[in-house]
Amino acid sequence: MTGPTEIPVIDLSGLNAGDEERSRTMARLHEACKDWGFFWVENHGVDAALMDAVKRFVYGHYEDHLEAKFYASDLARNLPAAAGDGSGAPSDEVDWESTYFMQHRPKSNAANFPEIPPPAREALDAYISQMVSLAERLAECVSLNLGLPGGHVADTFAPPFVGTKFAMYPACPRPELVWGLRAHTDAGGIILLLQDDAVGGLEFLRTGGGAAGAGEWVPVGPTVGGRLFVNIGDQIEVLSGGAYRSVVHRVAAGGEGRRLSVATFYNPGADAVVAPATAMGEEAAYPGPYRFGDYLEYYQGTKFGDKDARFRAVKKLLG
Repeated sequence: MTGPTEIPVIDLSGLNAGDEERSRTMARLHEACKDWGFFWVENHGVDAALMDAVKRFVYGHYEDHLEAKFYASDLARNLPAAAGDGSGAPSDEVDWESTYFMQHRPKSNAANFPEIPPPAREALDAYISQMVSLAERLAECVSLNLGLPGGHVADTFAPPFVGTKFAMYPACPRPELVWGLRAHTDAGGIILLLQDDAVGGLEFLRTGGGAAGAGEWVPVGPTVGGRLFVNIGDQIEVLSGGAYRSVVHRVAAGGEGRRLSVATFYNPGADAVVAPATAMGEEAAYPGPYRFGDYLEYYQGTKFGDKDARFRAVKKLLG
């Protein structure tokens, strides 16, 4: 990992300002999507008290329902045997994380979590409603910055799938043996991350303007000042014809402290049809049209593989 690099921070209040400031904010968003694929947002419209309530819920739920199970797992009890292959490199087979996934839209699976008390459910519902509004706002900005109608991304995704991965990355006694989460890109559209205030570990591979080849792993430090972290997924890359690119990222296991991660995914619905929609990038190199559900099925077996190889295979298999 190289020295610190300044990740873009976008003040979304500029979108509500006069024409000149709105244009500057839109330009900053475009540059962040084009040159980075990930960035922080502030003044994003998600209530700080709700963000704190969600964090308290995740910590409490982990302590009450998941922590003991994690440390009783085969991975935690037999870490060297389960993860080490003698090479000295972290395992490419397992992840040091405790996670669960809640679906919100178009259908909810909240009934699968009867242990969540009503006050926490109410806070989660209100939080997700505000996160969806933020995702829709960013989707409009992405569409306009690509020279498309403002509703293009939302219309393509409709009805969108919205779900949240709740993750805890516990302190690891042998962090050199395992990743918290192995390197991958995200399959979907726009990902909004509420992350830890104190413990880092998330890293994004910046290659510069989407160029192929070696790059630098940029550490995403703990959250500052109520910001949210945003990254774009594979479907935005396809839709933009490569003008915006999804970015490989990973989580390093840590020897001290535990790291909280709440990632909300604003994705196409399973039957949504995705295809390149602009001439801003290298649209001929991308697959489409295809059902997102079919892409996701192929992604499940190739998540930790090479993204470009996945795109080529999907183009051959699905169009």
